[in-house]
Amino acid sequence: MTLDSGQLTVRFLAFLIASGLIFGCQTNAVRDEDVALLADLECQARQLKEQRFQVANELRLRGDSLMKANILLTDAQRKEEDSLKQTLTVQTGKLATRLTFVMDSLFEAHYKTIEQREAFDLALAKKVGEICP
Repeated sequence: MTLDSGQLTVRFLAFLIASGLIFGCQTNAVRDEDVALLADLECQARQLKEQRFQVANELRLRGDSLMKANILLTDAQRKEEDSLKQTLTVQTGKLATRLTFVMDSLFEAHYKTIEQREAFDLALAKKVGEICP
């Protein structure tokens, strides 16, 4: 069986289109381990944010109660508050640095195009919705 040049051209074009679809889908594929890693970090960040708000509210309520009773914070109480604030600030900074590093690394290594990043963002939002309280 011999093929004329028209048939060869059609088969070649079909091969190119199929290859493009296959490899195009693979390059836009979102890696589950990447999504899981960043989703976990984002959940940690959300939990830390909630913790910071809760601590701030508690400190504010305590301060208001003491002010109404015309009582000042002791040096020990002030140091305790400052220590707690500092701890939360350090934790937030470390987590933000880690999140930024991981995201930048993933984008540089696997998600270079807008389409890849959009696919990753959608998968990430879905995963975060599933695992974050």
